[in-house]
Amino acid sequence: MGLVEAALTYRPHGLGSEGAIPLGSTADPRALRAVRDALVEQARHEALLWRDLDPGVLAVRTAEFERLARVLSFLLPDEDLRPELRLVKAPASESSSKPPADPLEG
Repeated sequence: MGLVEAALTYRPHGLGSEGAIPLGSTADPRALRAVRDALVEQARHEALLWRDLDPGVLAVRTAEFERLARVLSFLLPDEDLRPELRLVKAPASESSSKPPADPLEG
């Protein structure tokens, strides 16, 4: 698999140049997790804006949100972003069966 990294750019306005100026990039898992979570939350929020306005746009935005979440979970799985810790004692687990949640909730 290729390298996943986040890039920070600056886009000046009014200086005659609309091109992005790269400031830096990182493959730090903490930064990637923050960017991933922000992108998914932004897509979710965009979909929710259309919930009461237009069902067609809502369907498109919800599909985009779900696609983005799937792609980013493939490229940046939680297992790759977690620190390597070992569990010393496992807590008692409860099994509960919940109905599937609305993808836009939560």
